[in-house]
Amino acid sequence: MALSSAFSIYKFIALISLHLFLPSTYHPAMIRVLVRQIYFTVIQILPFFLLIGVIFGSIGIGSVIQFANDYGLKDKIIPILIQFTFYEFAPIFSTILVALRSGAAINSEIAVMKASNEINTLEKFKIDPVDYLYVPRVIGGIVSTLTLSFLLTVLMLFGGYVFAYLFMGINLDSYLHTLSIHIKLSHILMLFLKSAILGFLIVVIAIYSGLGASNALFTVPIAVLRGMVRVFIAIISVEGVSLLIR
Repeated sequence: MALSSAFSIYKFIALISLHLFLPSTYHPAMIRVLVRQIYFTVIQILPFFLLIGVIFGSIGIGSVIQFANDYGLKDKIIPILIQFTFYEFAPIFSTILVALRSGAAINSEIAVMKASNEINTLEKFKIDPVDYLYVPRVIGGIVSTLTLSFLLTVLMLFGGYVFAYLFMGINLDSYLHTLSIHIKLSHILMLFLKSAILGFLIVVIAIYSGLGASNALFTVPIAVLRGMVRVFIAIISVEGVSLLIR
């Protein structure tokens, strides 16, 4: 049963991945849905995200500096901060926020549409739900995770300067020079690759789980709960694989 379920998820992931690269997917109706999804998943969340990012980013930076001070690694603070920000905090924190807001909303939306036979209605009218419903939401999830990860990285690096200036007296020129030395292309590529993969997975899994609802409305919360559990398993799995690769 578990093997069959895993195969079904992988098959759905492959289907969405294929449609992402098909030119026929991007028709005018799909583009309109895509624009709305990007607005919902990126623009609407920005004020809340920036506030939460500053709060938790400051906690993360403070923890890094405290760790470096405790273990006599003051000269390694900025390299440690860069790795912590690019590899761990920015992509994971952004993904969790997107999963809790957009992932849960998409999961519920698809489950309700499945329970109320809206998806079957689209198919009867020869409208492919993969192109019209799923792909725009997946692209929105990828764009939102990438955008929020980038913004959080900038916030973290700026916050790093504030802490470095207050606690170590490092001026802006020295800080920027150190960043230019230690930030490598591999850091940027890992940030965008990890964010894109996580953004893709959390939305695809949310959609797949929503489709697991039956025609009864009481199955909607069950599908949402199952989807969120799967999403967080995916996040942990991606994090584990990235640690093994590094």
